[in-house]
Amino acid sequence: MSHKTAPKKVQDSKKSALAKDAKLVEDDSERKFRTLSILSYFIVLVLLGIPIWWYTTRVYRAPLPLEDIDELRIKATKASDFGIPLSLEYDILITFVHPDPESIKIQADGSEIETLLQDLLKKLSPISEFVVKSQWLYLIELAAIPRMVMDFNLILKNQLPHVITPLETKLWSHASPRPTINLIVYFPHCHTAPLHIADSDNNISPTNAFVSPRWGGIYLVNLDESSCNSGHFAADSKEIALNFHQMLLELFHLNNTSEAVLTEFKLKKIEEMLESSKRTLKSLAQLLSEINSIVISDQVASQINLALHSVQEAETLLATGDKEGALQYAKLAFKNSEEAFAHPSLLALLYFPDDQKYAIYIPLFLPVMIPVIMSLIQIRKKRGSAAKDKTS
Repeated sequence: MSHKTAPKKVQDSKKSALAKDAKLVEDDSERKFRTLSILSYFIVLVLLGIPIWWYTTRVYRAPLPLEDIDELRIKATKASDFGIPLSLEYDILITFVHPDPESIKIQADGSEIETLLQDLLKKLSPISEFVVKSQWLYLIELAAIPRMVMDFNLILKNQLPHVITPLETKLWSHASPRPTINLIVYFPHCHTAPLHIADSDNNISPTNAFVSPRWGGIYLVNLDESSCNSGHFAADSKEIALNFHQMLLELFHLNNTSEAVLTEFKLKKIEEMLESSKRTLKSLAQLLSEINSIVISDQVASQINLALHSVQEAETLLATGDKEGALQYAKLAFKNSEEAFAHPSLLALLYFPDDQKYAIYIPLFLPVMIPVIMSLIQIRKKRGSAAKDKTS
């Protein structure tokens, strides 16, 4: 009996050993499969996914000459004349205001006035270009109540700001991208004529006009009695143009149009354009350095580089006495610096900074990454324990 059972036990032990070996092989292959699966997830998510995500969500920023801009020297600020804002182009809007078209017909030629102003505008054209337009407004009253003094209706100078407000809401100067100089002719009612501008001592203005430094001016043209009786009034274009001429000189702080005055005015505008360009470039460089989420397109970078180069060239030419060359480069610097600062592409990602980007994408990556990371930790622990068992 003992000789028969012994071979059977040996066979059973061999089978169990083979089964254990098969199970170990199966477990080992399954473990390798899980390990490879976890590693593939890790490679796809971490080694491939994060770099691709970072690259596709990055902000394009063309290189800028920040060091050269930082070296620009700006003069100390000083009190400047309060006048028309600096620009290379202006609109001159001639407006005729007729509050009572039913009672009297008024004839005024805007094109003739424009022609009479061309001599002055041509002298100023090397610095700025002017586009002259005209319009008529009807049934608009002055928002100031005249005061009767002797035989005159007077509007005091302290009432003049209230005159501008209702007129400004009717003008279409805001429709233009250029700064607008408003030149207004107001024809008072016949029953309020003559209407004059006076100071606090009731001294009547000899021109019957006033100027608002950053806005323009208004000229009051009184209707004579015969025109009121006939129902027709023809405005004197030369007289209106003469008053507008004087207003423009006052708005640009010019005493006259002599060559010496215009040369000094040109030099002043060159310095203003250069200082404005420098300040704009420094502000833009500081803004782009502090906010990394702002896109810097090649066009903006090109305009900044051109503006910087033009500033440097203008200062060099100005030092040598070449005012004409310096003016051209100053205008180029001013134009490109302003356009670069106001370029719409600078606002493309201004309100999508890095912290918001992380807040959006981390909830997507983190739930998937936690199981992968935990599995890698478990694999490392098991391999560490297996290595200890082999050494022991």
